[in-house]
Amino acid sequence: MTTTTLTTGEAAVAGAAIGGVFIVAALISIAVLVLGIIAGWKIFKKAGQPGWKILIPFYNAYILFKIVGMNFWGWFAALLGCSLIYGFFGGVTFTDITETTNGIYFSMNMNTIGWIAYVAEAIISIVMMAILSKRLATAFKKGTGFAVGLFFLPFIFEMILAFGSAKYDKKAALKK
Repeated sequence: MTTTTLTTGEAAVAGAAIGGVFIVAALISIAVLVLGIIAGWKIFKKAGQPGWKILIPFYNAYILFKIVGMNFWGWFAALLGCSLIYGFFGGVTFTDITETTNGIYFSMNMNTIGWIAYVAEAIISIVMMAILSKRLATAFKKGTGFAVGLFFLPFIFEMILAFGSAKYDKKAALKK
């Protein structure tokens, strides 16, 4: 195995390139965040809620569930329960540390209850997002195809809801 040492100039250029990539990624992330907030604000306004509620973490989820006529507390309890079980029983333990010529490898082990809670939390989250996507599409008089779009490409389809001609229908939202 051979090692290559960079000169000071090469290291500076590499560092500047990496820094540039991080700056571009940060700017894109900020733009996506701002557009997401604006879209959420407009969706909340269309649904008769004050737009500022999108800015408060967890409360915005509660309001979104309320907009689509779902029980937030049931989902929250299920996810919290899985998280607590995972936290209590799902601790990862290092069982083996092996040093080889290519580096150091760690072997990890997690008990069965932890894995079940971890997988259950993921499944509950996916099912919840699918139902929420369908209910949000229905609340704005959109079909199943739009719900699939909300599930897989939420950023784009939330923009369509926010800036398009979609109208909120409270009766459709509350219909089970």
